[in-house]
Amino acid sequence: MDKGQIRAKVEGMTNIATIPEIVTKLRRIMDSPTVSAAAIGDEISKDQVLTAKVLRLVNSGFYGFRTPITTITQSMVLLGFDVVKTLVLSASVLDILELMNRYLSGLWEHSLATARVACALTERLKLPNSEEIAVAGLLHDLGKVVIAQRFPVEHRQIRALVDLRNCLQIDAERQVLGVTHPEIGMWLLKKWALPAKLVYPIAYHTQFHPAREFADRTAIIHLADVMCRARGYGYPGDNRVPKINREAWDLLKVTMADIEGVFEQLDVELADTLAL
Repeated sequence: MDKGQIRAKVEGMTNIATIPEIVTKLRRIMDSPTVSAAAIGDEISKDQVLTAKVLRLVNSGFYGFRTPITTITQSMVLLGFDVVKTLVLSASVLDILELMNRYLSGLWEHSLATARVACALTERLKLPNSEEIAVAGLLHDLGKVVIAQRFPVEHRQIRALVDLRNCLQIDAERQVLGVTHPEIGMWLLKKWALPAKLVYPIAYHTQFHPAREFADRTAIIHLADVMCRARGYGYPGDNRVPKINREAWDLLKVTMADIEGVFEQLDVELADTLAL
């Protein structure tokens, strides 16, 4: 298959997850500058499936709440309007996330840990929108599941190559498919019309460039991914730890004290949440 054929297969996916009509409607409502959080909460609550998905994500260990969150209104109070809005737009991806460990044991744990580390790092560096950035962290490897689901033969070849060469999965993807999981994830999310502030950090977390839009968010996801690999949080599909992109490090003005602080904050929490 050439790249165009691969993209067509990805964009044609209907058997893993779809964007329901309610999400399309909510996207229109949310674009109104006068809409209230209460109106959004009421609209979400009308759809029991969507409400269940959002609440399941909020309570998954993603945000580390000790007390269960039971309503969309409560989610908005704790997380804010913009975060719940992003969760709604991402909710259909949950069907993919739930398939993670079926295809690659440990990938869900790695994704959840990356979300938590991204959130903690954002807050430590006093950058805005930590919860939104965490959503990108949660979804950063969804392209791996798409490969496993949509290209099972190539997925097996990729897994065999990783085992044989002890290489990064992304390098095996490049050799077998000619495209990689960040690009495949980007194709699917763009097809679903999810916002660029979510798509870009996922698409470019392995190929950071400071001139790209949402570079700070992308740098956070890149660094969080590497940190989780180095700490052994979950299993991303290989046993390698990529080099940290120096430009991403410099853009964030991060220090080793920041890294150690995040690990100190999350080691106990993640060990409990992920049963490491």
